[in-house]
Amino acid sequence: MIHLFLPAYNEEIALKRILQKIDQVLGHASQPYRTIILDDGSHDQTAKLAEELAHHYPITLLKHQTNRGLGQTMIDGFNYLAKEANSEDLIVTLDCDDTHEPHYLPAAFKKISEGYDLVILSRFQKGSRQLGLTWIQRILSFGAGSFLKLFFPISGIRDYSCSFRVFRASILQRALRQFGKEFISLPHLGFVVACEILVKLRMIGCRMAEVPFTLRYDQKPGKSKNNRSKTIAGYFVLVKRYWLKKTIPTPSP
Repeated sequence: MIHLFLPAYNEEIALKRILQKIDQVLGHASQPYRTIILDDGSHDQTAKLAEELAHHYPITLLKHQTNRGLGQTMIDGFNYLAKEANSEDLIVTLDCDDTHEPHYLPAAFKKISEGYDLVILSRFQKGSRQLGLTWIQRILSFGAGSFLKLFFPISGIRDYSCSFRVFRASILQRALRQFGKEFISLPHLGFVVACEILVKLRMIGCRMAEVPFTLRYDQKPGKSKNNRSKTIAGYFVLVKRYWLKKTIPTPSP
């Protein structure tokens, strides 16, 4: 089973588009799939639309009654998935704003089959592109990866902040058993959550790889929800907290 997790906050415009694309890629695949949407207290029609679309696609809708932020949404989503998924299942995380194209997933699944626990759809591998970003956004995204790689080097990994990823369910289940509530310990720092997840998986010897993809920020229907100053400050908090923590070397697949 493939479980796709979409955190959603005010995504009524993009939601139908991304679900249609997911079904086009996975609807006729040999493995069944289900999309888990966690509506984070949206005040548009995101939740209502998801309920309607559940009549056409395999969807499970979860809800926060109030907006709790991306960090808490990822915590609640991963806790749900760890209980629902079998250890041999795959878990996909991607943004709900139509910037992550599902047709790149087969390449990531193929990479997983080579023995990796996590495959990142990367903006910085050969063959990747980023469309629709300002020069400031490009510098910040590249700079974040370079900064974090300096303190938390992972062989073959360059993109630390992109949330388009494929996990073996077993590695997330193992991480949650090992870290418990500390798996994501900085939920208040929002988008830093993507980096903290990599840092924690690195600590337990997760086997990671990347495949290139094209980020379609030009398809995003609204403004970014990322608070840049809070995210940048969060990277320094992450380094201060985890830089010298004992790690387990990542074995080769």
